[in-house]
Order: sequence, then structure tokens, then C-alpha cells
Amino acid sequence: MIESLNKTIMLENIPLNMKEVRILREMRIPGAGSLDELPEQNIALYIKNAIDLGYALIDSKVVYRTFPLVCKKGETPGLEDSRSLFFGKKIAGLLEGCDYVSLLIATIGPALPDRADELKKIDPTDSFFLEHVGGWAADHLAEITDVRIQAECAKNGYKTTRRYSPGYGDWTLDAQPEIMRLLDSGKIGVSLTDTKIMIPRKSVSAAIGWLPNR
Repeated sequence: MIESLNKTIMLENIPLNMKEVRILREMRIPGAGSLDELPEQNIALYIKNAIDLGYALIDSKVVYRTFPLVCKKGETPGLEDSRSLFFGKKIAGLLEGCDYVSLLIATIGPALPDRADELKKIDPTDSFFLEHVGGWAADHLAEITDVRIQAECAKNGYKTTRRYSPGYGDWTLDAQPEIMRLLDSGKIGVSLTDTKIMIPRKSVSAAIGWLPNR
């Protein structure tokens, strides 16, 4: 039984383990596996403060749902309720051979990006590092959801494709409004600007295909 098939799953208060080495990779700081190994200890202190503040501000929420894929000969794959959602060649190629697709939206909430905006006026360095912590946390939240979907796939005799988000390749941000509608993104407080950027800005949307194990 596919738990998320045509049913929106909502998750809240998902614990995030902010490993220092992952945060350093996010910031493209090479050669250090922890903050103690950084030669610039003033930078290490900024990052530690950003991580500690991140834990206090992040309000993690996710929605995801799995849909049967509809694919007619000579057409790109789509959903029964949204035939033209996967309009790019790369996303269409990724979903080739899939029976289902899971759509997800993950957000860390508005408090962290709002605080980063406030800090920009007081201490731009604090704001800079907090922004990076927030970006990593949003991506990590999408990874956690991806792993959950992988487990559901495996139980039902499937494997997943890689996660693919609007804004990559030729699957442009024009896909965002439809994803927001299909997942009722307002349930987790996510909306779009006029330019189709998600608010809160530390949010991630993505599609994951289900390939049968044959």
C-alpha cells in the first residue's frame, strides 16, 4: 500500500542535526571537518552562533504527495489533474519509465530568514552566516523527506529517481504555482511571489519519480 498515493502527508517539527562538516561544505569552506579545525576562529564563532540561532528559529514543515503518472505515446508524462506540469525535457526524461511521482515542499519557516534580514542592518556578517545555515537546513529537510519517500518506494517494489526541483534546466519556475496548488502549500505557510519565488525563501519544492524494480 502506497501511503502517500493521492493523499497529502504533512510533517511538522522534524528534528534537524546540523553537523558542522555539512555546514562548512554548504559554505564552501574546504579542509575542515569541524569548527575547531578552522584556522580562523573568529569565523568559527560566527558559524557556531548562526547554528545555535538556527536551532532556535527553524520551524520545519513538509508536505508531500504521490500521484500516478499519465503518459500517452508521443507526449511528455503528466498527472491526471495536471497534464502539462512536467514540461521540460530533463524532467520528462527523468520520469521516463516511472509509474508514479512524488511532489514535495519543505520549509524551515519565516523566522530564520526574517531574522537574517534584520541582522543585515546590524551585522551583515551574522546575517551572511545565518543565511547559509538556513539554506543548508532547507535542503537537508528535503533530503530527509526524500529518504522517507525512498522507504515507501522500497516497501512497494520501487526505487526512486534523483530529486529534481523547478528552476533547474528547462523545468522553470513556471511549474511552481501548479505544485503549490496540488500540495495545498498554504497548509505549511508557503506561498509564491509574483516572480514565482517561494516565501518563506528558505523553502524547497521537488519531484521524485518512482521506477519499478524490474
